[in-house]
Amino acid sequence: MELFLPHGPLGGRVASIASKSQLQRLLLCAALADRETVVHGASDAADVQAMCRCLRALGARVTADGKTLRVQPVTERAHGAADCGESGATLRFLLPVAAALGRETTFRLHGRLPQRPLGPLWDALELHGVRLSRPAPGELLCAGRLESGRFALPGDVSSQFFSGLLFALPLLDGPSELHAATPPESAGYIAMTLAALRRFGIAAEPLPDGWAVPGGQRYRSPGAVRAEGDWSNAAFWLAAGALSRPVTVTGLQAESAQGDRAILEDLRRFGAEVEQNADAVTVRPAPLRGCSLDVRSTPDLAPPLALLAACAAGTTRITGAARLRYKESDRLASIAAALRALGAGVRTLPDGLEIVGGRLTGGTVDACGDHRIAMLAAIASARCDVRLRGAECVEKSDPHFWQTLAGLREGTEESR
Repeated sequence: MELFLPHGPLGGRVASIASKSQLQRLLLCAALADRETVVHGASDAADVQAMCRCLRALGARVTADGKTLRVQPVTERAHGAADCGESGATLRFLLPVAAALGRETTFRLHGRLPQRPLGPLWDALELHGVRLSRPAPGELLCAGRLESGRFALPGDVSSQFFSGLLFALPLLDGPSELHAATPPESAGYIAMTLAALRRFGIAAEPLPDGWAVPGGQRYRSPGAVRAEGDWSNAAFWLAAGALSRPVTVTGLQAESAQGDRAILEDLRRFGAEVEQNADAVTVRPAPLRGCSLDVRSTPDLAPPLALLAACAAGTTRITGAARLRYKESDRLASIAAALRALGAGVRTLPDGLEIVGGRLTGGTVDACGDHRIAMLAAIASARCDVRLRGAECVEKSDPHFWQTLAGLREGTEESR
């Protein structure tokens, strides 16, 4: 799918979508619970649908009812292979859970997912009674039953490894400890997992370098839960407010556990005007200036921040981003390629980017199959003409993205 996005202002109001990261966690907890849970904030994002498919494969019943999802817990009856699509979180969360349940499960992987890092989690599972193999291209077979004990993982590969084990270890008979051999990056996502676990009655006690997780716990449904607005998705619309006309995003909780709420402080560092109340944020344009940013804890913010840097006066350094090479694309390379195509000066660093700001001249951007690169290019159209190849990949996180963009071009409120 190729789109031509002519240079034009963006401004208005956007209702935030439900956080796909939080939805995936809530849906998994609901599937492990003792009774039905109603999850408010349904999403047709591809990653959320992947989680729903895989939970059904493990024996849960997940049905959509308007803007809610009803989840009946996992039973003993499984329903075939678990198709993860391209969702890394779905695979990394459910692999330990399937092992804890003792379910022999074939996971199907698509796109770049078979190449994304899994080694540390694989090794940890095999040290505790699980047998993993790749019977065919794009397939991963999990057999055996996970045993309790001491688990240790590096913190600089993926926070999702820690989250997957935190979901699984309470289901085991004995107590376990989960240790981070190095400080975990993207710690906000682990905090989101712990918050979801608490809502379902699961305890994990903090240790200096990890967590102690009692075994024999039961997930207890609170009856109904609601997903927050998605700060990661909102960051692109808020960046548009800094680049063009005022943008207000509603449905964002100021006290959210989502680490990507750090976008507000990052916008202020660039010089944008930011106004926040209990559940909405408004960003207004102002002269932007380059700065230094560390995205070690918020890697998904790198694309909108890189775009802001390309439009700011001076030079910006974005560091702490080495793990972006293992996303849906090599995201460091694809961000750099996108910005260069639009006329920016970019130098790739071992763990980030150095961007010389100025006037974007426009050009053709290849999304590289990465939803966040497509979104970067879309927001760049506030400053220049953009021709975008592979625009359909936004469906991974926001199938209604182009409709929302059209609403902001008209300066109207977009209802979701």
